Amino acid sequence: MAQRARWTSQYEKGLVDVLTEYNFSHYRGQNGWTSEGWNRIVKDLNDHFPEAKFVKSQVQDKEGQMKKEYKVVKSIVNRSGISWNSTSCMINTTPENGRK
Repeated sequence: MAQRARWTSQYEKGLVDVLTEYNFSHYRGQNGWTSEGWNRIVKDLNDHFPEAKFVKSQVQDKEGQMKKEYKVVKSIVNRSGISWNSTSCMINTTPENGRK
């Protein structure tokens, strides 16, 4: 069993960049990434961050976690009076009407 990976913000951004790069039909099946896609994603991530020594299961777990977090943030941002600030990467809210 692989040891738990230590994900820094730099590693997370690297993973998002690699996932975005491989997000086309050749590496995607009906239910997600193909085996070849996962292998290439892990290889590229390790090429960028050789000290991390990621294994496939660690990257798959992190992708699943990030997907869940994205869905939570997206559901919050879709509420009335809430928006996403891309510059600061933060959620913005507007004061409730009549509140001071």
